[in-house]
Amino acid sequence: MRKNWMTWFTFSILSVFALAIAELTQQHLLNLKNPFSARASAVLTFLLQSVFSIPFIFAFGLSDQVFLIFNISVLPKIMGVSFLGSLAMILYLKSFQVKNISISAIFISLSAVTSTFLGIVFFSESVNYMKFIGIGLILLAIIAVNYKNAALEKNHLYGLAAGMIFGILYTLDKSIVLDIHPMIYIFWSFLLISCWGFILGKNKIIDSIKGKDIRAYIPIVISAVGYLLYNFFTFTSYRFGGEVGRVDAINNSQVFLIILFEFFVLKHTKGIIRKLLAASLAIIGIFVLGFTK
Repeated sequence: MRKNWMTWFTFSILSVFALAIAELTQQHLLNLKNPFSARASAVLTFLLQSVFSIPFIFAFGLSDQVFLIFNISVLPKIMGVSFLGSLAMILYLKSFQVKNISISAIFISLSAVTSTFLGIVFFSESVNYMKFIGIGLILLAIIAVNYKNAALEKNHLYGLAAGMIFGILYTLDKSIVLDIHPMIYIFWSFLLISCWGFILGKNKIIDSIKGKDIRAYIPIVISAVGYLLYNFFTFTSYRFGGEVGRVDAINNSQVFLIILFEFFVLKHTKGIIRKLLAASLAIIGIFVLGFTK
């Protein structure tokens, strides 16, 4: 009998490709002439993910489950996710207000350490040396590709805080999607995150949006679709038994798909040997995580 292809690892790999597409689009968006501010881009992206989840809710026959979040065991978690997600978004953006973003990227990737620890504590996820070796290889690869002997700056610490919060958020994500369908969760949580984000930076967001041509929104739409697929695949991976620490570490490897895109499409060749060696480490780490118990 053929082995079922629908495994947590399959969905986790799909989420990496979706995340790479979304982040490449965001990079393009923020580097355009007269771009949206980073905060406005984030709020619009979260809002569109929520809106784009609506057709899927009806297509999957989930309309009768839309209000299942109004449950004493689920609603407080979603409110917590929406607030923490908005806070993490602000810290994430502040962490890149530095001369060199390499250290920020490293600190943010440490979310895998937090999510691994919390997954063990709250979900009794596996504790074995091969799992830690796999996660360690991916983190080592991220450090190798980002670290450039840059001096530590104050705002880098916002990246560390954001990484820790992201680790908490991924753990909460798993606890919620085990009870409700991922599309229902995406609709409510991202709607609330976009609302919080707007409230916390209303004037700057309105100023950024003002006067934009309709064509300026096309990259945001593409990015939102990418992030929607990324989140759906990640949450589905949890429902198929994916451990939060493993999935988080694998998702962090999306940086290497971006490196390959930059090399083959944009012809960015600087430091390519170091980057390819780091990518090889990450690939080994992914296979260790995917094929060991």
